[in-house]
Amino acid sequence: MKSFFLRWLYSFLFGFFTILCLPYYFIKLKRRGNPFDGIDQRLGLYPKRELSNEQGVDLWIHGVSVGEVMIGKVILKELWKIDPKIKVAFSTTTATGFRLALSEPKEKCFVFYFPLDFPWAVRRTFSYLHPKLVVLIETEIWPNFLAEASERKIPVLLCNARLSERTERWYKVFSWFMKPYLNKLSLILVTDDSEIERFVKVGFPPERIFRLGSMKFDVANYRSQTEVSLGWWKKVGWDAKNLVVLGGSTHRGEEDILLREFIKLRKHWPNLRLILAPRHAERAKEIKNLCDQFGLNSRLRSSLEKEMTPEGNFDILIVDSTGELRSLYEKADLVFVGKSLTAKGGQNFIEAAKAGKAIIVGPNMQNFKLLLNLFVDQRAIVVVQNKEEFSYHLKSLIAEEKTRKLLGERAKSLFLQNLGVGEETAKILHGYLSFQKQNRQDFGEYRELNIQKSHVN
Repeated sequence: MKSFFLRWLYSFLFGFFTILCLPYYFIKLKRRGNPFDGIDQRLGLYPKRELSNEQGVDLWIHGVSVGEVMIGKVILKELWKIDPKIKVAFSTTTATGFRLALSEPKEKCFVFYFPLDFPWAVRRTFSYLHPKLVVLIETEIWPNFLAEASERKIPVLLCNARLSERTERWYKVFSWFMKPYLNKLSLILVTDDSEIERFVKVGFPPERIFRLGSMKFDVANYRSQTEVSLGWWKKVGWDAKNLVVLGGSTHRGEEDILLREFIKLRKHWPNLRLILAPRHAERAKEIKNLCDQFGLNSRLRSSLEKEMTPEGNFDILIVDSTGELRSLYEKADLVFVGKSLTAKGGQNFIEAAKAGKAIIVGPNMQNFKLLLNLFVDQRAIVVVQNKEEFSYHLKSLIAEEKTRKLLGERAKSLFLQNLGVGEETAKILHGYLSFQKQNRQDFGEYRELNIQKSHVN
């Protein structure tokens, strides 16, 4: 009775706050495109026709947005290597995540928007898909969703699971309500040993938590068929004599710091060049104006194909495109990763590590704390606490080629050592699916006999 009442209360409050927040989300979605895009799927409304076949799909993967969708794509790539016939439903929450997921083969992967956590919406979605197994990427927990899966005896796995400090606080406050739903998870695969204790403290079942490692390394190693190449790079005109510093995913204020340092350093190293790739490409013209104020010769990446200018007659390249930063890391000698000096949270530096580059980050790397600790322990990254330290280390690494290359070698070595989590995850999922085909329902038995001994280090 208590469980029924709490679920009813949750559903009522969820509906109330959904209606209350509708104007905000309408405006937010309108800025990004059609605010009604996918509304039918979000409400659990589907056409009467059956999905591909009467048996439904083998696997339902859910990733909230781009980062989680990329992890899902890595899992699918490895899973289809084992069994190309596996049918998948791939859900996401955001329009950008939806567009990214659409690149998967339509005949094997149905892409749709994740339903709002109303009982009737998740019930209709489960009835439409008939999944044999559900995979949630990172920490996407919805009570009605988990309750529905449990009632249908469908195992739910949490992959690449991690807890942000904000999420951890939220779970602790509402542990009295969330714990019964967390116990409905069949398996939780976390990214680091230190995460296990944190997950247990907020109510996740300890006997179902295993460390597998972070899939972000596999994501950085993932290459899609549609990936953009840098065919335009020859128009930049810089050569091997130039020493290139790249500011990746920078936020407001960080470009100003980089430009001021560039002006000072160029007096000693006239061959120095700078690439600025802001996190939000729409800020490129703002950065171009800043360069003009400093009297610096800069070009927008988009202008290279339009302007008939002599090659190499500028010192700063401003990237106003998307999807090219990964390839640009290869062109740099030294990388600063943004949102870490003048903003909080940090940005992912794994792709720079894959390229084998010396990496500098600021003190605000809260969103990548575990990854940062791993690289700091191996002396594969430089962390600065303020602008003064940034200036000192930037100058030192430009002056000391051996130190710069050693940092890059350590970063790449660490990257290579941590590949393979996607493959291991796919093996576990395939094991679950195979276990079900034997009409066996005791997934605890599978977990104990197979996962702990064979897959988790």
